[in-house]
Amino acid sequence: MRGLTAGLFFILAFGSMANSATVDEVPPALLPFEHMIGGWKGTAKPASNPLKGWQESHGWAWKFEKGKPIGLTVSLEGDKTLTKGAISFDESSKKYKLDGTDPSGKAIVFLGSWSTDGKTLTFDRLGANPEGKERLVFRPTSNKIRYTLNLDRQEPGAPQYKSVITIGLTKDGEAFAAGGGGADLPKCIMTGGAAGLSVSYMGKSYPVCCTGCRDEFNENPEKYAKLADLAAKANPTAGKEKPAAKGKDDGSFDSLLDDSSTSKKAAMPGKEKVAPKPRETTVPAESKSSKTRDDSATKAARELQLGQNFEKSGKTKLALDHYRTVVKDFADTEAAKTAAARIKALEAK
Repeated sequence: MRGLTAGLFFILAFGSMANSATVDEVPPALLPFEHMIGGWKGTAKPASNPLKGWQESHGWAWKFEKGKPIGLTVSLEGDKTLTKGAISFDESSKKYKLDGTDPSGKAIVFLGSWSTDGKTLTFDRLGANPEGKERLVFRPTSNKIRYTLNLDRQEPGAPQYKSVITIGLTKDGEAFAAGGGGADLPKCIMTGGAAGLSVSYMGKSYPVCCTGCRDEFNENPEKYAKLADLAAKANPTAGKEKPAAKGKDDGSFDSLLDDSSTSKKAAMPGKEKVAPKPRETTVPAESKSSKTRDDSATKAARELQLGQNFEKSGKTKLALDHYRTVVKDFADTEAAKTAAARIKALEAK
């Protein structure tokens, strides 16, 4: 669980490294979840009475098997639908599976997939349910520090699904409107994701992103300590990226369904204030064109990233759609060159 904004999406490795020291890579189908790793806190609001909400805490971690990340686990404190779950990907059906446990201890299963634009992950519950059909809908924001989780239900005889509960969560350690999405955190020695925990071995501390990586490290600390030390020597600047500038639009509010907390109060009738006329300034034509190029390059890079993610997940058609959008709408960018090359390669298969 893009959702949940699909972005998001890159092979996680420690730069150039000796051939004898390779870092475990996250399977392509799980890359959209990389930014989810860690703790999240937020508020749930029932559609029947939004004023009677409650607090929730979600914790995401990698699930390992034989030293390789094969899925994710999630614990949900305060949630009314799930207390814990595990997500895996089935290559044959190209579907995500969520095996969960409800608050009563009953096992429940959901199957899901990303929307065609990669921005929403929808899980439909399997099996009979007296309350009707249920689905979980994840919507991540583009800056990856917030996501919403919806429980929707189609009651027996009803024509469509309706929202039952909406949960908005923010990643631990991130201000609501701060930028970066973990860019200022050290990188996990296991997967390369933003690390919020640490492990110790032989007097040294190593950053890890979740309890799953922590437990995997503790299973074989000598192996991972050596890999981390080799990686640090090969790429001493890794994990020291400059945090994104704050105060700019970083996507924190993308996909949020309830914006009442940020809405302005309506003025009293007859008491409206007239906003002062903004001072006119002249922006050099060169600065305007430079900003336009930067914006186009950023949008092109995001679109390219989505295409690459779908290609790695085996969704060739969706990948081609995104690549063609880059070539068509952002022809003068570097991303367009890469997209054109991928289109040629995929069409040749």
